[in-house]
Amino acid sequence: MSTPFPPREPLPGDRAQVPAVFDAFGNQVFPSPASMPQASAGHHCAVCRCDHTAGRSREMSRLSPGAAVALGAGGVLVTGVVLVALLLSVAVVAASVAVAALSLAVVTVVLRSLLNSTQDPRHTRRR
Repeated sequence: MSTPFPPREPLPGDRAQVPAVFDAFGNQVFPSPASMPQASAGHHCAVCRCDHTAGRSREMSRLSPGAAVALGAGGVLVTGVVLVALLLSVAVVAASVAVAALSLAVVTVVLRSLLNSTQDPRHTRRR
């Protein structure tokens, strides 16, 4: 039995035949174009084998009410933890500044008293 269409020579605009690519273990990584089904005219890419022209749109994932509440509570919890951490860091910095100011005041008073006692010896002892 003969075929109704005889084989023809490839034209200049035809796609080139690319051999299949195999990895080191002999698994076929990229199939040859001859083994891939041809994409339809309105298809978005040539690598994907799905057909988006059949009227099926991409389905979006939806959250259940419980998952939405859990996601919102998680966001509030994370925001609260960040705010508490910021407040604690401000409190630690304020406390360290207060301790530094207090220690500076103590050192100033001690130095002042030492300098006053060495400058005028007659005021240190009165008879």
